[in-house]
This record gives sequence, structure tokens and C-alpha cells, in this order.
Amino acid sequence: MSFSGGLRLTDLNDYITPGQECIKPVPVKKTSRSDGSQIKVDTTGDYFEVTKDGSSTKLEAAQITLNDCLACSGCVTSAETVLITMQSHTELISVLDENRKLHSEGRGEEAKKVVVTVAPQSRASLALKYGISTQCVAKRMTHVLKTMGVDCVLDSAFGRDITLVESAREFVRRYRASNGHVGDGQSLPVLASWCPGWVCYAEKTHASVLPWMSTTRSPQQTMGAIVKHYMAKKLQTSPDRIYHVAIMMCYDKKLEASRDDFYNDIYKTRDVDCVVTTGEFDRLLNETRVDFASVPEAPLDSLNNTDSVHASAGTSAGGGLEYILSYAARELFNIDVSPGLVAAVGKGEAHPLFEVKLVRNQSDHREITLLDPTTKQPLLQFAAVYGFRHLQNLVRKLKSKRSVYHYVEVAACPSACSNGGGQLQPEDPSPGAKKQWVANTERTYAQDTCKLPEDSVREFIYEWFGPHGLDSDDAQRLLHTQFHGVEATANPLGVSW
Repeated sequence: MSFSGGLRLTDLNDYITPGQECIKPVPVKKTSRSDGSQIKVDTTGDYFEVTKDGSSTKLEAAQITLNDCLACSGCVTSAETVLITMQSHTELISVLDENRKLHSEGRGEEAKKVVVTVAPQSRASLALKYGISTQCVAKRMTHVLKTMGVDCVLDSAFGRDITLVESAREFVRRYRASNGHVGDGQSLPVLASWCPGWVCYAEKTHASVLPWMSTTRSPQQTMGAIVKHYMAKKLQTSPDRIYHVAIMMCYDKKLEASRDDFYNDIYKTRDVDCVVTTGEFDRLLNETRVDFASVPEAPLDSLNNTDSVHASAGTSAGGGLEYILSYAARELFNIDVSPGLVAAVGKGEAHPLFEVKLVRNQSDHREITLLDPTTKQPLLQFAAVYGFRHLQNLVRKLKSKRSVYHYVEVAACPSACSNGGGQLQPEDPSPGAKKQWVANTERTYAQDTCKLPEDSVREFIYEWFGPHGLDSDDAQRLLHTQFHGVEATANPLGVSW
């Protein structure tokens, strides 16, 4: 089994709870007495059981899948990096090699279409390392990947825009269903669910908060629906004939891609077949001896006829807080505040309609309140909560019904997704250098031109879902998911260390 890395714990200051006994044990056949068999290892590292008569049997290696990991209610860290086969850049290379082989044998019709979607946070990390713009990164990545044999390279910001629009609609529906009351039922607060580290943590240890999770898919999985449903139909092929790779900022995105909720039972395929982190892509460049600093640029592929990448107003968490607050203010109270204005207020710009508070003077826990223009009373209370230390405080408030937030943007990593566990790291390992590197990545991420999500995806939505758009049954089925609480089967404190 080829791993893209090791099983490791990071950010131990964010560590939540000790691991427990594995709930997916390897079955062991025991006999009442020993027959004298011995275990031997050959020169290749394979294990064999050798009996008294000299016959040998090769032993099967134990394997852990991402589904097994999701079933475990053990260790949780801010970057839960269980890395397994079929979730690495080596798997992408294998698929491309197989495609080349099929073409050389005259069986090109059997080759899979390979589609790669790239996260804006990954582009920002690469742009910082190589000292170029995110636009240049996008075009150079397109050249490199297509030279390798990839058929199409897309910006996952397109999926983010659809996710933002549907997330905002979901928030308004839930606000109206509860008449704006927080904690009385299961409608409010709405907790962002784009971060798989946060989702895994909630499912494993705090299932009581799951009804408050936003059911709208994350940008990665929205792109999965686009590739395996919309593009498959356009290409007149079945979803299993497309191999979809997502280049992401976080190892936890591998866990998200492997969830059964995103598996097509009919075609036996996942919406996202493989997740490659930013660091793994950079490793791929080194292994294939590609000098990314001198790679030529290629035209960008697009689903909405644009030749440039763009951003959404807000932090690298994705801009959910800013866009949803702007949309809700307009839909619920007829107050026009742009996502860009909300983002500026969140960074310290004063505005009479907003109050901003840094909880315990921490930028990773911000409260942004929209005020009534006349009475100056709170209308909408939103928060951004990044890092497990702040997440634990949020969960405690939710459980004790002391939370007043209507919406919370959540990220497991401190400083949000610019600091994802799969991002590139500075050469200087000191904490100060790392902090500065993350801040520079965040600034690079924010340099792209901002567009309103609805302007970017409006025509596409109606082309995909027909005249009913996001109100169609297909849209509600393909753009939403569900969550599953996991019951612990062992006492973590009873583990022998």
C-alpha cells in the first residue's frame, strides 16, 4: 500500500482527546493449540506463515480505509491526517499512465476523462512560494496538468460560488422558520459545514450540534456534483468514466471525499475520486522534475466563459460569513450591505450599521453584529470561529444554550484555510516564521478580484437545473448532504499508552 505520507498528529496544542482502541480490528483466527507455525519475512518485506512441513502461505496485509477512519470516534486534531491509498498524487499518475497505455494500444475509448479542480487556497500557497500571481499559478498548473494528460482543469471557486448562493438561501429559510429565535429548535443557529475537520469532530464527539449544521455541500463536493453529473451529461458519458481529482489545502478533504454520502451506488463512483493536497502537488512537480518557476502558461478552462480566476470577499475560510450576512440583510431587512463591506468591517473598518468584537482579543473568534438603522438594536449576530480551542468554547455555549449567534463560520485550523494542514510550509520552522507565512498566504489569497457569486453562476444554474433553478428537486438533492453522529465504542481514558 502506497501512502502519500504518514499517520501523524499536528498542532498538539489543539489536541482534543486521546485516541481509543481501533474499532476496525484485524480479524485473527485462533486455534486451541499451536501447530508450530512461524512467521517469516522475505527480502521484499512480505510476511509468510511457515508450517512444520515447510509449506508457506503469504499473509495479507491489514488495510485501513478512510471509511474506517470516519467510523472511529477516537483521536481528533486540527489536521487529522490519515493518508491512505487512492488518495495521493501517485494515484493520479497511475490513472494517467493507464490512459496513455490504452491510447497506445488503440483502446483510447476505454480511457477515463480526467478532470482536476483547484482550490483558491492552494493557488495562494503556491503563488507565495514561487513569487508569482495566483493568475499565473492557475495558468501554469493548467499547462503542467494537461501536459501530463489531464483533460480539463477547473477553478473550484466556481463550486464555492454555487455553495455560497445556496448556503445563503438555506440560512434565510431557516431564519424564517424559527422567526429569528436562536436555540429554540433545530433551525438556528446555522453552523457552517465546509470544514471536514470540524464535521468529523462534531460527528464523533458532539452529535447534539449536528441538527444545526448547514446541509449545503462544501465547494469541493459541489464541484464533485458538477463534474460527475453536469459534465458527464455534457460529455455524454457515465459518471464512472470521469476521474475527478481535487487539489486542496487540507488533508481532511480526503476524509470528506470518501464519505458514503458522496458515493454513487448506481455507477459505483465517488463525486471526488482523489484529493491531492497543495504540498503533494508541489511534491509531484519535484518528482517529475518540473521547474514551475519557468513553466509556460496555458489558457484556463472555465464553466462560465471567463479567462481569469476570482475571489469572494472574506477570509480563506471561503467568504461564507460575509456573503450570507449580506444576502440575509437584504432579504430579511431590506438593508443593502455588500459582502466587501462586511469583509472590511471584519478587518477593523468602522461602520454605523455594524458592531465588531474580537472575543478575548483573538482574531480567530470574531463577532459581527448587524444593527437596526433606527434603533441600533441587533438584527443579525454572526461569528467566525477558527481553531479547536475556540471551537470547544463554541460547543459549550451551544450545549448550554448561551449562544446568541444566528450563523457561525467554522474552521478547524487557526487562521482558517490558509493554514490548512496540506499547505506549503516556510523553510524556517520557527513559530514566528510560520505565523508570518500564513499571514502572507492569506494576503495572497485576498488579492484576486472579487465577484458577487450570483453574477458568476446565475446562467449556469439555470442551464444545469432548468427553469426552477436552485428550487428544483435535482438542485436540492445534488447540493445538500447530511451528517451522522458516531457512538463511541471504547473509553479513551482506558487505553494503555
